[in-house]
Amino acid sequence: MVHPAVIAYGKAWSLRQTTPYVIKESALFFESGSFRDIDFMIGVSVPENIRIARVKQRDGLSEEAIKARMKQQMAEQEKMSRCDVVILNDGHHSLIKQVQSLHQKLLAQATAGKD
Repeated sequence: MVHPAVIAYGKAWSLRQTTPYVIKESALFFESGSFRDIDFMIGVSVPENIRIARVKQRDGLSEEAIKARMKQQMAEQEKMSRCDVVILNDGHHSLIKQVQSLHQKLLAQATAGKD
């Protein structure tokens, strides 16, 4: 019930933007079906142990509860394989460098699309 309304709002919002490109964030792009309207899919990959630690800290859930929730979602490897580019958020790779590089790529694609 919620996903169709959010998807419709996102479409309307993105059409009003005047920037070279628009980024839409969703943890459940594939599960909700909203990926169908996306031109370029960016994934953010985080090792499972880091994801679990972050959710424990943020939500105060037990590791068992977090793993049960994760089992209900698409597997990380499957999700990332469907993306056009993957940003590694593992504490070892520079997020700033990855995002800057991606920004340049998206600007180039947006400019090429206007010709």
